[in-house]
Amino acid sequence: MWVSKLVLNPASRAARRDLANPYEMHRTLCKAVSQALKEGRERLLWRLEPTRGLEPPVVLVQTLTEPNWSVLEEGYAEVFPPKAFHPVFQVGQRLRFRLRANPAMRLAATGKRVALKTPAEKIAWLERRLNTGGLRLLEGEEGPWVRILQDTFLEVRRRKGEEEKGGLVQVQAVLFEGRLEVVDPEKARTTLEQGVGPGKALGLGLLSLAP
Repeated sequence: MWVSKLVLNPASRAARRDLANPYEMHRTLCKAVSQALKEGRERLLWRLEPTRGLEPPVVLVQTLTEPNWSVLEEGYAEVFPPKAFHPVFQVGQRLRFRLRANPAMRLAATGKRVALKTPAEKIAWLERRLNTGGLRLLEGEEGPWVRILQDTFLEVRRRKGEEEKGGLVQVQAVLFEGRLEVVDPEKARTTLEQGVGPGKALGLGLLSLAP
C-alpha cells in the first residue's frame, strides 16, 4: 500500500472546486491510479485532514498501487512523495487510529440510510464495524478509548457519471480518534485496505493506524 500527502493550494481554481465537492475531489485523485482502477486492482481512500486557522487544506490518500501525481494540474497542490508501507499485524497489537466515517443505520421499512444521533450510538456503530474487521476498541475505566473530534454533515450533489442524478444530499461525517487492538490480523489488513463504512467517494472510510 501507499500513502500520499497533498497540501492543496487555495489559489488553485481546481483545488477550490474539489474542496467544495467531495465527488470532484475523488475524481481528481483517482486520476493518479486510473489504470489500476480500470484493471480492478485498486481501492483509493482519502481524507481531508482537520487544520487550524489559515493552514492550507491537507488531503491524505491511501492506494494499493503507487500513484502518479504528475497528472494533477499545475499549481493544484504540493505533493509529498508517496510512502510505501507493508503493515504486518499481530494478535494483541495495540495501535492509535483516526477515521472519518459515516455512522448510519438502514431502515428496514424503506431501505434508506439515516444518520445516527447520539455519540453513544455512533461509537457503538464504530465498535461493530471494527469488530467485524478483526479489530476492537480498547477499554478504559470510563469506557472505550475513543473520542469524536468532529461531527458535521457534508452537503453534496449526487452524480452518475457526468449526469447529475438529483439535488443536494446531506451525509454525516464523524471524525473518530482513539486506540484499538488487533484481534484477527488477516481481517485487520483487509479492513485497512478496503476502508470502514459507506461513503468512500466522499472522503470517508480511511482508517489510519500508528503505534
